[in-house]
Amino acid sequence: MSKKSQVIFACGLVVIAPQLFAGTNYAQLQQQAIANDSVLKSLQQSQQAYDVNQKYAGRMNNPTFNVELDNLGNSKLKDLDGPTAFMGLSQEIPLNNKLALRKQLAGLQGNNNQFEITQRQAELKADFRICMSNWYTASQRAEIYAAESKLSARQATVLNEKLKYGRVIPSDVQLNSALSAESKLRYQNELKKVQFQKNLCSKFAFDLPANAIDVPLTINFTDKVSLSEQQALLKKQQAKTQFELAKKEAVPDITLGVGVRNYQETDDKVFLVSTSIPLSIFNRNNGNIALAQAQQTNAETRSDLINRNSKIELDNKSIEVSSLIDAIKQYDQSVLPATKESLRIAEMGYQAGKISLLEFNSIKQVWLEKHLARFDLWLALQNQIAEVERNYVTNLDQE
Repeated sequence: MSKKSQVIFACGLVVIAPQLFAGTNYAQLQQQAIANDSVLKSLQQSQQAYDVNQKYAGRMNNPTFNVELDNLGNSKLKDLDGPTAFMGLSQEIPLNNKLALRKQLAGLQGNNNQFEITQRQAELKADFRICMSNWYTASQRAEIYAAESKLSARQATVLNEKLKYGRVIPSDVQLNSALSAESKLRYQNELKKVQFQKNLCSKFAFDLPANAIDVPLTINFTDKVSLSEQQALLKKQQAKTQFELAKKEAVPDITLGVGVRNYQETDDKVFLVSTSIPLSIFNRNNGNIALAQAQQTNAETRSDLINRNSKIELDNKSIEVSSLIDAIKQYDQSVLPATKESLRIAEMGYQAGKISLLEFNSIKQVWLEKHLARFDLWLALQNQIAEVERNYVTNLDQE
């Protein structure tokens, strides 16, 4: 089994505990967040404009209608033919495939907008995952603080009973009361954080559930397409097309004209055909060609670098995710059960007078810290998955 396959399998182990329908609910909320995004809607609407731009980009310039009037007022002079009138049309004709390159460049601009749509969707997925994960983590913290607060309340009851019979010193009662109040305050503040995180998530989706839902840990590192790699490729293609177009634009268009000249004295009509060919003397396009070539070289260099780095970064993400999953499995399988059992025994031991309040509180603190550490690991794993969602997609054409 490969390392990447192990990561996927391990993720499956982590998500056994949550409710089976949590993934479905999360997917529905994620789609709602994508559908509600105004920036994404604007990009999708603008795609029609890019399609229209590509449709007309490869067309020739409009023909020119020409009218000429000659020799007005000189009709009586013998050496002139009298007034004449000319009407005709002229059309610029390119001598190479610059029109096709213009159409191709317009198509690449549309591809850039389509890429921005895909990139925005990836950003929304990542940001939504982070927000929902923070909300769920805050809810889990609130639950563990609630359990701690109940535990402190039980100990307060035990201490008060012992105090009646002089089996405990008053300072222990005061200390436990202070710790109990602190625990209760911690729980109340965490409830505020839960509401705070829920309010943040309402920016993405309006129809949020009353309580936080588990966020699936599904991740697949195979067949990933790097968005930065795709962006670099688009820039490379655009720079290449611009360079080719700059060279073609250096060749001037010829102008063909047809028309009819009417001699008013004799009513003779003459059909005329004309052509004009600009001379490439000053080579004004050389600067554009040099600039386009430099941009193409830069785009190719960046594309090669990004292609290499994106693969390295994806491999590193796989390693980080695998390490976090292993740590979470260790907490779930050994650390948390051990602290739970240790706390249970410590509570019984304290009530029986076998251990001191200080020893009990130390064990309780370890139990609390290990649960909080497990939540931090889970949140760190979600952040890593979100980074993959932000920077990589499975298939660019299907996003």
